[in-house]
Amino acid sequence: MEKQRYLTISIDDGHPADLRAAELLQKFGLKASFYIPARNPERTVISPNEIREIAQCFEVGSHTLNHKPLQHLSDREARLEINDGKKWLEDVLGKDVIAFCYPQGKFHSGIIKHVQQAGFLGARTCMFNLNSFPQNPFLWGVSTHGYSHSVAMQIRHALLEGNFRGLLNFIAVHRLAKDWVQHFVYSIDFVEKHGGIAHLYFHSWEIEEYNQWGRLEKLLKSVSEHTKVVFKTNGELFQIYNGS
Repeated sequence: MEKQRYLTISIDDGHPADLRAAELLQKFGLKASFYIPARNPERTVISPNEIREIAQCFEVGSHTLNHKPLQHLSDREARLEINDGKKWLEDVLGKDVIAFCYPQGKFHSGIIKHVQQAGFLGARTCMFNLNSFPQNPFLWGVSTHGYSHSVAMQIRHALLEGNFRGLLNFIAVHRLAKDWVQHFVYSIDFVEKHGGIAHLYFHSWEIEEYNQWGRLEKLLKSVSEHTKVVFKTNGELFQIYNGS
């Protein structure tokens, strides 16, 4: 699997600006996975009809029922958030949902077990600077977050999560890049040469808040022109991992 060259994109939270992101992705013929909760106490979430509209062209994955940080919940509450979120989304879409994303990227071993038992094939984290298939499909990392983080923040984030591979990659592959567009360009260059997965994730509300739509469009256009990578949704990568 590592010798294959894949590129995947994921968008979190189901904000109304996701509709604009979907238009851009469709414009350039790119695949993507949108992780959408039923409700979010922090921000507005798109309607079931709008979710179905996105699902016509893209994968929609589960992001729990209420977008609560799972590590702060009791075992029972976390299990309900995961299971009920899956059932709600499957009812909206009328089909199985195989991909999951941890709210805020937070989890512990018990939560991983609940996600697996709920019937998902894999789960995406927010561990940065990772460009390869994980050892555990419920600990799927990303290459780049669509937000420009400082070098200190990237290092701190990696150390707190024990993401030492990501820390090494930040230095060797991503060249300590702070700018998110350049950071992802380094990911693509690495994957084209060595194989693996270039994975960009972003929040549409963050792109809007920091006026990054023009940069995102330019990047997506460039991404669509890469011929050495195979474009996949997160779920399709999970299926490849599981041999299904």
